[in-house]
Amino acid sequence: MRDYGERYINEYEPALNKIKLIRAMRVCKTPALGGRNIKCTKCQNDHYTYFSCGHSHCPICQSIKREQWVDKIRSELYAVPYVHIVFTLPHDLNRLAKSNPTLIYGLLMRSSWATIKKLSLKSSNVGALPGMVSVLHTFGSDMKYHVHTHNLVTFGGLKDGKWLYPKRKDKIARYREMCSVFKTIFLKSLKSLFDLGEITYHKNYKEVIADVKDKRWVVHNTHPTLDTRILENYLARYINRIAISNSRIRYVKEVQTVQIRYNDYRNQKHGEAAPKAYRYLDPLVAIHQIMQHVLPSYFQKSRRYGLHSNATKRSIEASIPDAVKRNGKTIRTILQILNELLQKTPYRCERCKSTDHIILEVKADRRWIHKYLHIPTSNKSPPMKKNTTYRKSALFASN
Repeated sequence: MRDYGERYINEYEPALNKIKLIRAMRVCKTPALGGRNIKCTKCQNDHYTYFSCGHSHCPICQSIKREQWVDKIRSELYAVPYVHIVFTLPHDLNRLAKSNPTLIYGLLMRSSWATIKKLSLKSSNVGALPGMVSVLHTFGSDMKYHVHTHNLVTFGGLKDGKWLYPKRKDKIARYREMCSVFKTIFLKSLKSLFDLGEITYHKNYKEVIADVKDKRWVVHNTHPTLDTRILENYLARYINRIAISNSRIRYVKEVQTVQIRYNDYRNQKHGEAAPKAYRYLDPLVAIHQIMQHVLPSYFQKSRRYGLHSNATKRSIEASIPDAVKRNGKTIRTILQILNELLQKTPYRCERCKSTDHIILEVKADRRWIHKYLHIPTSNKSPPMKKNTTYRKSALFASN
């Protein structure tokens, strides 16, 4: 019974990547990391800007990385229409995804591409190889668990050095066909994972798919467009953060509640922006809502397939028609990105509006966090002794 006791204890250990995120968010853009003091030479006013934590899931920082990601994608896309296709995992499989995030998330992304590839290669649809940029999201606007992939897909594909457009003017394939193929590919691959024993779950394959095998799986398909800027920015919005941006969440101190602002898509009217709605959560519940969207370590949430994959691009680069290539000179420099983030205006003193200033270094204050976060020693658990595992194992054995 010793092994069972060890597994029982480890099962409830907090994930190290989540602990690192919480610790990074605590000090992001605070004196604990140091920063810069912009000092006005006219009125001696001080304006402090502090360094960010740089964590890839932090909802506070990462603005420059998002701009760089958009800039890179913009230079890699082709001069052809694109469609925005969303593949959604049925909510009946949410528990399975939470238990096996790496496997299920990866399977969803591969199944999304396999669906697009299979349907595009059919001569009745396109008859050519498409390109796709895919981004995984595990959340909706209200931060609830909602696993889906956003995919930017070329409206057409390449075959023998020629660009072929779909037979239909507004979609790659019929809606019902796309939903059916997506479900078939995903469930077939999921069965293989169960057969190989890679899935850790309390139900077998037949029990898992009992509620989803007869349902239509949701695939949302937009109309093709040449202007991909809105789609690029949409995909980049959460490419370097999780679940929510810092501007949409605030702590209401008077009632000790966390307020979340989100888009109410259920009450959205056609042709209008989604109205805003609010959720109020207990602080611990809000932390849980955020932490459940932390991806497994080293998981690649943005992937490129087909004509956009590096391997395929290298092999067919010479055969790509010049008419569908974009101008690579559109790549912006770091200074241009910074100017855009700063709204293309120089810093002005908050007090006298002067632009004359000097920048001084602010050293990191490692003790700063202890001034605001106090953990009562009475609430700390005693240190675990080396033989604790064996005592618990014996307890399980006796029961």
